[in-house]
Amino acid sequence: MSAEPVPVPEARQPDANGAPAPGNAEEQPAADAPRPQQDTDRSADAEPAEGEHPTEAWAAARELRDYAPPSFGGGLVAGNQHGVSGGRVHGHVVMGNAYFGAPVAERLQGSGEVLGGDVDRLADVFHESPAFVAALEELRASRVVILRGEHDSGRGTAALMLLRHVGAARIRAVDPEDGPAVLVKEAEAADGYVVADLPTSRSRPLGEHHLLRCRERLRKRDAYLVVTVENSAVLRDVRPVAWRPPAADAVLRSHLRAYLDTGDAAEVEGVVDALLDVAQVRAFLAVEARPVAQIAGFAAEVARYHRGEIDAERLDQFGQESLLGQVREWLGAPEDSVTLRDKAFLLALAVCDEGPYATAAEFGDRLCHRMQRVESPEEDPGLTIFSTSPAERMKLARARCYKENEQTPWGPLPQSLARFEDPRTAELLLREAWAGHPAVRAPMSGWLTDLARHADPFVRTRAAATAATLAVHDFSSTMHGLLLDWASSRDYRLCVQAANALALAADAGTPAVHRVLRDWSTDSHPRRRWTALRAYGLVGPLAPAQTLDSLADLVTRPVPGAGEPDGPSAAELAAVVDAAELLLLDTPGSIVLRRLTDWCDADPPALRAVAHQTLLAAAARREVPFDDPASWPLLLRLYDDAEPGSPVTDAFTALWRRVLGDRRITAAAQQRLREWVLTSEDEAGVETVLAGLLPQLVASDSDRDRLCHLLRVMPGRDGGPPPPVAHRLLGGLTARSET
Repeated sequence: MSAEPVPVPEARQPDANGAPAPGNAEEQPAADAPRPQQDTDRSADAEPAEGEHPTEAWAAARELRDYAPPSFGGGLVAGNQHGVSGGRVHGHVVMGNAYFGAPVAERLQGSGEVLGGDVDRLADVFHESPAFVAALEELRASRVVILRGEHDSGRGTAALMLLRHVGAARIRAVDPEDGPAVLVKEAEAADGYVVADLPTSRSRPLGEHHLLRCRERLRKRDAYLVVTVENSAVLRDVRPVAWRPPAADAVLRSHLRAYLDTGDAAEVEGVVDALLDVAQVRAFLAVEARPVAQIAGFAAEVARYHRGEIDAERLDQFGQESLLGQVREWLGAPEDSVTLRDKAFLLALAVCDEGPYATAAEFGDRLCHRMQRVESPEEDPGLTIFSTSPAERMKLARARCYKENEQTPWGPLPQSLARFEDPRTAELLLREAWAGHPAVRAPMSGWLTDLARHADPFVRTRAAATAATLAVHDFSSTMHGLLLDWASSRDYRLCVQAANALALAADAGTPAVHRVLRDWSTDSHPRRRWTALRAYGLVGPLAPAQTLDSLADLVTRPVPGAGEPDGPSAAELAAVVDAAELLLLDTPGSIVLRRLTDWCDADPPALRAVAHQTLLAAAARREVPFDDPASWPLLLRLYDDAEPGSPVTDAFTALWRRVLGDRRITAAAQQRLREWVLTSEDEAGVETVLAGLLPQLVASDSDRDRLCHLLRVMPGRDGGPPPPVAHRLLGGLTARSET
């Protein structure tokens, strides 16, 4: 491993399009590639004029947050949102409607602590069933229970409730990837553990010997474990509890009570009884075997109906069966009923839902052109320039147009936007087209590849979100038909969108993504390694410890096919810094700060350099407006939001002391502090925080002398003498040091 440090990333200007340079995608030509004479619909596989250089990670992460569709929460990185959101959002943020439990249960895939607040919210709406009572008895008796049941039957929520009933205050989700062997591995201390959807097979069955060793450890810790498995799980000498969810009306009733709670239980019960007698509600409950999450979602609609926000007709349309039937009718209709152009528009609107109507119409026509070449490869029938009116298209799509200011690279501008009346339509259309009509995959893949290279950040982000939607429902075909080509391309624009798509799919609860990233991070293909690193920066807050381990491994171990024989290339090390920077600013708690401090003392010089550069890059980031030196430093905001004396503030000061005390990097670190001091000229709050922080950075006489010298000699913004704020901070620092 070379000891040369990677160039320190300065505060770079966001350039979400990448620098113009010759590029060359490595994908194979698509079956629906256009004829050479056509220049109005560039092939997805043509050599791009740009994309040779990677986009700036910070700008790409902001872009993903700004333009991801509502189905993904409008932004990926959750946590405390100190980072790419550029604002203050206190507390833990859970994507989706965590109140009803389905998203919380989905997030049990992977490893990490389950927040107590999430468990409490689930308890407010959870309804016990006979299967729950039986499972609780088994758990109390043997400390381990295996819940075996159907997919989407509420097993994950039941697991959390079981642990809550036995008094587990601290619950951890354990990554099930290793199969039954995970039950005999050491895990971090907790009162209760959940292993969701444990994978088994004939070669890896779940046996009694796994449970015996597990029970012994649980007794020593006074802890409990709930394991959920599918009905198809392979078990040997293990007696599971057969999980059956409560009746649909009982689940609906529990959720409605929570929605309508007024403090008067009798009044609420009367309202709930009346709502369950509504014709549309009775019709919904008449359908058997509904997923628990769907019942919870229907409860929200019933509550809206009770408040007068929607009418009975809208309530009647909730059932996904009717919506899925409509989608299938659209896609399977003959040409004289729904034209190919209309079908292409429906798919384009699914990609651009809640985006500009003109964008959906334009890209619908491009998709139609591609599909025509599949249906009639020997002809080029062209497109009628003036055809169906927007009003007729909106009526067909059960969508509506509306005016709204839309965020653009030039600021908010009024736009005519379009969206489906039912927000589930977009996902169903994409899923049904991809899975139910295989002939559309080739033209759709080439079309999405074009969108992923587009200059408009909205368009390319929606291409990634579409790939993520497809991956959630059919990971294998989406990987082979789309994402693998993107991640292997020499066009960095496609690599970026592959990383975005995988990150969004991981955020939606697709556990295979983490396995793919681990494999790609040590792949012999340089672009796939780079794509994995870019994705790690986005998915890292979901599993920060594992992500940091992967980044450290990549830096410290030889990588086959890398640019240097003894380790990653300079571009990959820069990508590690980008990923670590996003992790630092977007992961709640002190884990990233502590790990970077450890890396500062690491033996491999490259790992030390990554830690140094990560801190320097993060220290240059600002809140909105991002490029204004008068804006609050994001890293300082992270310190200010933490409680004094907390693990976060302790780790923050320890890292800064370590970097300031390193002669190889101290000059650059002091420059970041100077920039913060200059910011405090415009932001009094920054001065207040610095006045408290600077004394905490003093652990020795040399620390104090270094900071005092910095404040005495630093120039003002115009290059003149030190600003008055520097004198005030110096006075406070020396006064605190003397005491």
